[in-house]
Amino acid sequence: KRTATRAASSNQQRRGVPMDASVSQEVQDLQEQLMATNREYQTVKANMTRSQREQAISKVTMSEMDKLPADSASKLYRPIGKMFQLSSRADVMTHLDETVEAQSKAESDLTQKLEYLERRMKSQQQNIQELTTAPSSTE
Repeated sequence: KRTATRAASSNQQRRGVPMDASVSQEVQDLQEQLMATNREYQTVKANMTRSQREQAISKVTMSEMDKLPADSASKLYRPIGKMFQLSSRADVMTHLDETVEAQSKAESDLTQKLEYLERRMKSQQQNIQELTTAPSSTE
């Protein structure tokens, strides 16, 4: 994306249409905004992947716990930070349900943010393209 903008800018200069300083500065500002938006997009995408992974882990744990008999004498431990706490089956299942719901909501929110950032990046790219291909108005 960055090289495409530079290529468009250099193509315009090769055609004999010089970019004035204000347009050049505006293009540079838009490129910086685009790079920041792209970084934010990548961060949100990573958070979404993490949320999906945590949700899947909780669902697998719940399905494995469902296989155990309800009156089983198995000891169940719930993770709390870096330690594990002995908990009742109901507490562990409640915690897993809450985790799945929270991750599902987080995934929904992150999906909306991804869509917004995609629209924003597309708009910024179009603005850069318009600035680099528009004829100079300093005639």
